[in-house]
Amino acid sequence: MLKRISIILLLASITLAQSPVDLYNSAIASLEGGEVTEAENGFNAALEADPTFAPAYAGLSKVAIRNGDLKKAGDLLKEAISADEENKEFRAEFDRLSELNTLMSKGNKSMKNGEADNAFESFRIAHEKFPNYPESVLNMGLVHFRKKEYLVAVDYFHETLGLNSEHKTALTAIKNVAKNYFNTGNQSYKRGDLDGALSSYRKVLDIDETFYQSYYQIGVILSKMGDKDAAVASYEKALGVNPQFYKGYFALGLAKKSMGDTDGAIGALESAVDIHPGYDKAYGAMGDIYINTKNFEKAKQVLNMAITVNPNYARGYASFGILSTEEQNWEQAIAHLTMATTLNGRDAMSFFRLAGAYNATGDCEGAKDAARNCTAIKSRFGGGWFELGIAEWCGGKGNKTGAINAFEKARNDRAWRKMAEYEMDKVKNPQKYEK
Repeated sequence: MLKRISIILLLASITLAQSPVDLYNSAIASLEGGEVTEAENGFNAALEADPTFAPAYAGLSKVAIRNGDLKKAGDLLKEAISADEENKEFRAEFDRLSELNTLMSKGNKSMKNGEADNAFESFRIAHEKFPNYPESVLNMGLVHFRKKEYLVAVDYFHETLGLNSEHKTALTAIKNVAKNYFNTGNQSYKRGDLDGALSSYRKVLDIDETFYQSYYQIGVILSKMGDKDAAVASYEKALGVNPQFYKGYFALGLAKKSMGDTDGAIGALESAVDIHPGYDKAYGAMGDIYINTKNFEKAKQVLNMAITVNPNYARGYASFGILSTEEQNWEQAIAHLTMATTLNGRDAMSFFRLAGAYNATGDCEGAKDAARNCTAIKSRFGGGWFELGIAEWCGGKGNKTGAINAFEKARNDRAWRKMAEYEMDKVKNPQKYEK
């Protein structure tokens, strides 16, 4: 008997919890919180519980107003009046909708005629009289947007979202303002005005904190300025907004590498290729790290991936050339560096390393050709002239004058001075070095 009574009470409580009045009150609370879709679902649920429940129709009319659909709002008020013909509030609200329509039409007409101030005044009055109608607030923002008063416009767009958090036009408008400042930042960056670019990118985030590209660009600039810690923090914010932003992981990896955080760098770069398996640059960056740490087997694995996903990735072949040089595998070094310079004819350092590999195998002609390409691109780099001197002398079988001239130019580079002077002395005084 007690069990039966408990079940009856439970069923009664469930029915009571789903009464149209409770559902209506819950929907009103959602609407006041700007959760328009949730409110709409609540009012519809109330009508499912009782199709004659007039306040739910009036509630749906309020939803339509929040969505900017005055015609639907009027039709729903008619339903409310039909369900409760004695309700004077519904009739009064229906009459007020006509006034709102008039004000909005007047404002839109002024906008089309280029009368911004008149348009704004109509929308302002509409908002004053109908504070829950988001389109009047949105249009006040659009007036400022057309006058290029972007930050003021954004305040109105955010106010619109306060009335309807799902308002697509307001969300799009905010994104458009953010893009304007982002593009301004990009222009400043291209001109080399890093401070100006930073200012614009930070304004973007003031407007729209989900604009992850701005966090990324700020990171790039801070990295250029030498503030690696702040750059890393900015990249991580970009990734917090968009965890699939593989370029962010790549930049994060390079920043961590420059800070000596090898494990952190590898972790970030692995995340980049997990998201984008064809990201050749990320494989290449991992290859460079593994070469620097003498983990040649790992370097070979990732560099093979780099040139597999992109057979025209010159940097991958260049790094393979460095790896082969480290292992003194000169034939492979020549093959990889030849490919690197074929794909990128302006890669002075690959020409330099190619010249060294040719010199190591005794191919003086090949070395001369590669060294001359290096010096043509980077004339002040002593390494290219040094390798040219070695190739010209060719172990004593070549051109003494050409070798000395090349070493003279090499010694102008302080980093290569001692080595160039030593080799030049060997050419001038070979008897000193005879065994």
